[in-house]
Amino acid sequence: MDEIDFGLCMSLVLNSRIAYRELAETFNKSVNSIHKRVKSLVDSGVLLNFNTKLSLLNFPSSVNVIMFGNSKVDNKEELLDKLGRHECIFNVTRASSNLYYIHAYLKDFSGLDPLISFIRREGKFDDLEIGLDSALPSPNAPITSETDYNSKSDSKLLQKEHVYSDLDFLIINSLKNNSRKPITEIVDEVRTTPKTVRRHLNKMIEENLLDFSIEWYPDKSAIIMSIVILKLDPTVQVDKLKILEEIRKDHGQTILFSWNLSNLPNLMLVCAWTHSMKELQDLEASLISKKFSSVNATILIKGKMYPSWRDTYLEEKIKDIKAN
Repeated sequence: MDEIDFGLCMSLVLNSRIAYRELAETFNKSVNSIHKRVKSLVDSGVLLNFNTKLSLLNFPSSVNVIMFGNSKVDNKEELLDKLGRHECIFNVTRASSNLYYIHAYLKDFSGLDPLISFIRREGKFDDLEIGLDSALPSPNAPITSETDYNSKSDSKLLQKEHVYSDLDFLIINSLKNNSRKPITEIVDEVRTTPKTVRRHLNKMIEENLLDFSIEWYPDKSAIIMSIVILKLDPTVQVDKLKILEEIRKDHGQTILFSWNLSNLPNLMLVCAWTHSMKELQDLEASLISKKFSSVNATILIKGKMYPSWRDTYLEEKIKDIKAN
């Protein structure tokens, strides 16, 4: 994988329904070249499941959580699936030194304590760090005209209440496991006209009610993925968002995601990729030179995606529609 491959992956994380023509213009490549690159990523297992989900804007009480800690469980592979069975957990990633990163969406804050108890029990974690993020993980992707809708004001969108029709849910269900499905195929499944499908789909997209994304497994490639744990000096007042902007400016597409944890004011996480351990060491050294009291780069070994209550919510809606 090279810089363009990572840029493509980040663009597809943001919007997996984006036209290849748009990606070709963004990366100054031909449409055929983009198609070949995406196909190669799919064939190698790096990209899986171009999916569609109801966005979290449909669930205004939901909370994004990232937890990490060292597990005492011996069977590392089994632990991934054990943790992934919880309805709130959508990703578990094993890192170096028995460290695990667990990503979850809570329906609301009442689910936090039961989730923590489940993770501690199943994973035998003693030192579990719990981070709450008021926003989704921030992907570092080239902005295109078709991905820019993700940057709209959430506060404005949350004030709008979309009343879903049965057809809306059927369209979403049709795209559930193939976000790139053509309108003609959706029409065949939901049995209405192309004009009607476009109108309903475009309205949901305009209101930012759908997430078009991918399951992305960079651990299937030869590159090195890491999450860097950054601890700030608690005695120094700093603007965390400004620091994240500076890191992205200094390191460009090397930085893939970042987390600004509201309940941990002295802690930040960034996910990065490098071609070699030397590049990772250089990245760590450059971050140490900033105002951090501690910089710890942890190498990601294997991650898995899991269905969550968001998926179950759609499944139940479809069952009700078909029952009637």
